[in-house]
Amino acid sequence: MKTKTKMLMTISICLAITHGYAQTIEKLPKPAYLSFQSGAFVDGYNSFGVRAFFEYQKDLKKNWQYGISFEQKSHLFRAATDHFNSLSSNLSLLSYNHYYKLKLYKDRVFWTSGLGVGIANVNWDGNNKIGIVFNGSVTLNVRITKRLYIETSPLIILPPVNRFYYSPMNVSTYSDLYGGPFFPIGFKVKL
Repeated sequence: MKTKTKMLMTISICLAITHGYAQTIEKLPKPAYLSFQSGAFVDGYNSFGVRAFFEYQKDLKKNWQYGISFEQKSHLFRAATDHFNSLSSNLSLLSYNHYYKLKLYKDRVFWTSGLGVGIANVNWDGNNKIGIVFNGSVTLNVRITKRLYIETSPLIILPPVNRFYYSPMNVSTYSDLYGGPFFPIGFKVKL
């Protein structure tokens, strides 16, 4: 055999052995969370109701997260705002969100602030309307145990909201949908 061929075979065998016995470094999976919140919900249709909010969140790079959320508002009574007209509406909101975590004290207390887009379903007096919805949020997270967090409005008292929704869809005599939760409280579990 020629010298070049011997060298090429030796390098090939060394690379095969090195690759075959090399240790692989396993990447740890990024943490995921499951969140539940309740409280009141007031919308621009002059409707007040109780809310249920569920979200799956997953960490991305550094302080970034994404989430998929579902929020349901069940109408209780009208005349919740100063609007001259009222609409007894139930809302279903499905959103895809991106968040940034701003740590206040290590990993024990932090804010998550984010933007999202999704689909809204408004149901009133036997009618249904579906449209696009946008949201913005700021939520205070306080770690209670290694895997359990309390979630609430960012400043706890002023303002007592953590999320705002807006949709350009026309419903009945209303040109836009807007609303948000009041006095949100809930918990988040690290999976």
